[in-house]
Amino acid sequence: MKSAVHTFLRPVLLVLFLLPLMAAAIDIAVTGDWTDLFITANDLTAGPGSNLTGQYESNIDQATIDIVNTAGNSDSWRVDVKRTDTTWGSTAVLAVRRYDSGYGEGSISGGLAYQTVGTTDMSFFSGTGDRTGIRIQLKISNVSLSLSPGNYSSTISYTVVDL
Repeated sequence: MKSAVHTFLRPVLLVLFLLPLMAAAIDIAVTGDWTDLFITANDLTAGPGSNLTGQYESNIDQATIDIVNTAGNSDSWRVDVKRTDTTWGSTAVLAVRRYDSGYGEGSISGGLAYQTVGTTDMSFFSGTGDRTGIRIQLKISNVSLSLSPGNYSSTISYTVVDL
């Protein structure tokens, strides 16, 4: 009888022992959008008959990213970025950059230069530990009069990957 109880308790004790070792997932929270970009005749480089300025940058804090619930300052992570187009001009280029490192005990690296956002996940920046208030700036370039007038929209998705 002792061996039956012992055999039953071994898996239960193993699960109870491993339970504290299972870490909660790292969370990412993104706030902000860029819905106030309107290109008008005022954006022509030299008035009627000229082309558009072609490049538009958002504020430096157009979006803010928080990375929280890491397992501590040595818990490494990476933020990936991609876009999903609702309606998008074929020549327009959407780019993103990290303006600063935000706040927190961990570290952060990469992403300070603009990088084009594609339709598949790509590495944006990486870090360790909890970081909050990471400011993100957006840029749209290659906009010209060859792009038909209309409303264009794309959604940027940020994903945190626990390394």
